[in-house]
Amino acid sequence: MNVRLIRIVTVVATAAMVSVLGAGLANATTANRLESEIAQATGQQTTHTAGEYLQQLRTYIQGAVDTDDVAAVEAAVKNLRPVLGVVARTPVERSAAVLNDRADVQAAQVERDLPGLTLLAPITGLVTSLLTTLLDLVTSLLGGLPLPLPLPLPLPLPELPLPEVPGVPLPEIPAAPEVPAPPVDVPAPPVDVPAPPVDAPAPPALPDAPLPAAPLP
Repeated sequence: MNVRLIRIVTVVATAAMVSVLGAGLANATTANRLESEIAQATGQQTTHTAGEYLQQLRTYIQGAVDTDDVAAVEAAVKNLRPVLGVVARTPVERSAAVLNDRADVQAAQVERDLPGLTLLAPITGLVTSLLTTLLDLVTSLLGGLPLPLPLPLPLPLPELPLPEVPGVPLPEIPAAPEVPAPPVDVPAPPVDVPAPPVDAPAPPALPDAPLPAAPLP
């Protein structure tokens, strides 16, 4: 192969690689900047807030399943679906959107099949699938950028009071991040400078003596 041609191909390949690496670094810098701005500027709940709350609800549902508490599962699912609805209106990544839709469909089916049951056995498989989907959804939400949730805020309050499940903490909606107050310009304290004396010191007094007589011409 022509040596000149080989040099040209090498230069082009090197330039392309540098361009790709530069774009990757730029994207990483942009992502970090966006995450920082979202975390500090809005003061409202984000997809990370929703992910934390969904994680608590999942832990609660798992505890209710372990104790075969039908009432607790029913209350948790009724509180779960409004949160999934909020996430559905947020421009999250496609994988998170798919998981969110799947979780909502499964939760709707659990909500439909629960009334009249005294044991979870008939729908244990469905509840287990919901728990798996919720775990994947939480992982996806907490792993992405914290996008602001759509209005109205905050996250929906529980529709039903959650019964206490032994050994499982009751889910609490995480508080919105606090917006740092803008710095206030505080005037510097005045510096004590001694004022110049108002009255100058009086000249020393002359001795009290008679003036000499002027010589006669």
